[in-house]
Amino acid sequence: MKTACFVIVGASMIATSADAGFLGFVASVRTSGRYTLVDVFAGVSNKSDRFLNVYDATISTKLANGFFQSSTGKSPGWAPSATSTRASIDSFMTAGRVTYPPAPTVYAGSTTTADPNFLAASWTGTGPASATSTVPALAGWYTSNPFSADNNAESLAGLVGRVDSGATPGYGVTPSTVGSAGAQYGIWVSHLVLQTTQPISFGPNGTVQFSASASIKDGVTGITTQGASAIPAPGAASLLAIAALAGGRRRRH
Repeated sequence: MKTACFVIVGASMIATSADAGFLGFVASVRTSGRYTLVDVFAGVSNKSDRFLNVYDATISTKLANGFFQSSTGKSPGWAPSATSTRASIDSFMTAGRVTYPPAPTVYAGSTTTADPNFLAASWTGTGPASATSTVPALAGWYTSNPFSADNNAESLAGLVGRVDSGATPGYGVTPSTVGSAGAQYGIWVSHLVLQTTQPISFGPNGTVQFSASASIKDGVTGITTQGASAIPAPGAASLLAIAALAGGRRRRH
């Protein structure tokens, strides 16, 4: 297994807060055999922060073979199964992770549920599993039990092939942040598999696009923090557009 190369666009920095809850998304990129695996985490500021949901997602790839979908898994499609792990050669979404000591394997969160924008056939794998280049527009997923141990934040120390998102705009009770580069903790939210070992790049002009909003329950203040975030850091103009989008579509699970 080796680390994949990637391209990062420069960040536009704005004011930060010592305790901001959701700081932005963090990606981990690595290769396995003839595939590239991308795990995405909601970067948070406290170990006690908890995941609520991801929504209004834009997730796509320009690679010819799209996001790989397993045709042999128990739950083909974007819903994780009881066998979905970070080493799985299958793309899926998750609301955190489950571990079964003493085994070191990390499984997808068992409380993961799709919102109505995640089309049923895409989520449940109705029909033959096949590669796709685009997740349903504005799709989202959430935890059916916010108090589940699945939703505990984990340390991101030593994360392989780390790629950070840029500054997140502040609105309502959510402060602005300078991005996820300072996130020491995160909650696993997505596992993307690409049929390539070539270097990938993130963003609208790259080969993989991942942008969405997330809701996090701040473990220190008890406040639900929300933010729109893209991998990698968007430019200033893009950041303003994200802020406007987030303000217009703000919602909580």
